[in-house]
Amino acid sequence: MTDAVDADTVDIENDGERMIPAFHRPSLLYAEHLTRYQAAAEIVRGKRVLDIASGSGYGSSLLAGTAASVVGVDVSEVAVAYATRQYGADNLEFRHGNAEHIPLEDDSVDVVVTFETIEHVEDYRAFVAEIDRVLAPGGIALVSTPNDLEFVEGNHYHLHEFVYDELRELLAPHFAHVKPFFQATWQAVAVGTQEDFSTEGVVEATVHNLAPLERDQFLYFYFVCSREPTDATVPTVLALGGHHSDRAIQQRDLATQARLEELEVALAGARHDLEVLRSTRSHRIATGISSVAHKLRLTRG
Repeated sequence: MTDAVDADTVDIENDGERMIPAFHRPSLLYAEHLTRYQAAAEIVRGKRVLDIASGSGYGSSLLAGTAASVVGVDVSEVAVAYATRQYGADNLEFRHGNAEHIPLEDDSVDVVVTFETIEHVEDYRAFVAEIDRVLAPGGIALVSTPNDLEFVEGNHYHLHEFVYDELRELLAPHFAHVKPFFQATWQAVAVGTQEDFSTEGVVEATVHNLAPLERDQFLYFYFVCSREPTDATVPTVLALGGHHSDRAIQQRDLATQARLEELEVALAGARHDLEVLRSTRSHRIATGISSVAHKLRLTRG
């Protein structure tokens, strides 16, 4: 997917709550978000789709490339306005609304895509019920959310993060069939031609997994949920993002070390100045007056 918007002209704040390609390409964050939608492209082919918490709209736009129609819903009016300006199309519209009261009719979509949403919702049980309500018979929900055992602590946008069994139990009353898929982040090493790696796009490659993971080590869950058995499946998608530069890391570390040394020198100077001040006659007089005043207050008390 391409996004021609220049970051200097984007009229939406980069507040850390949503991924905006104009700000985040080609970072690892960009790759993480984009691969979720790329993995869903075939599942939504020819379907009516709801992308709940559509954010800046890039994912809804990607889905609209294969879906019959896509409605992106987001709680931020600013995000909805931005997405409409940037990505609005004949088969793609954006609406303002929230996850606990989705602004769609019953049984109105074939696929609900909810990527990194449920952890932001206070009443997540009501949210799952809403997904069930808007899904037509035979519908599918794609649910992705961070694994609480692996995700970094302290994200103030997240109200509740889930572990594997907890998420399965939450979905079970509404979806008898849940196929678990997973998303993780590795460091990658690749060999190829300059042409392979000099432009954004698909690269044909053999992937060797040299660092296998256990279930609870994955960073995100990616569940395919349905009421009836389905043959819908998620392809394996791997994206390169956030180029690892040894030289850049070294320069950053050296700059950090230099800054620490500057602060240590400044701190030593401040300590020296404080000792000089304490040794002056005026400081001793001021300290004596303060002590006498304190004793007088105690006596009067």
